Amino acid sequence: MDLELIFSFANSIAFICWVLLFVLYQKRWVYKALFSVVFPLLALIYLYFIIQGLGHEPQGGFDSLANVKLLFSNDEAVLAGWIHYLVFDLFVGMWICHDADRRGINRWVLLPCLLLTFMLGPTGLLLYVIIRAFYMGKFPQEPYVENLVH
Repeated sequence: MDLELIFSFANSIAFICWVLLFVLYQKRWVYKALFSVVFPLLALIYLYFIIQGLGHEPQGGFDSLANVKLLFSNDEAVLAGWIHYLVFDLFVGMWICHDADRRGINRWVLLPCLLLTFMLGPTGLLLYVIIRAFYMGKFPQEPYVENLVH
């Protein structure tokens, strides 16, 4: 199996999803499509490659940086790890867009948050939490959308 092709496919799918989120974040069908099609597809690809990558003679573990590096010592495991990042960052981007839509936060204000989440995961989420606190007038204590009419 051509791992570069799978890598390019996963990256392309993720990029298209990010564009859809930014352009159409107020459309419910975008979230439905991502949850019902994209997430299951990428999750199955991830599962396949994590089994392939970690299915060889198990080495490493999560108890030290050196052992984590051993876990990802083959290309299949690295590809699985990359897809893991793509899926979770996309999920965070969806949460940001959904929450911002409910709060009336402008899409252009979201753009730096989404770009940072796409490229640097937690940094984009941190920026959104700061912007969200500004819009709410307080630092949010809960990650859910509270007291809003659906």
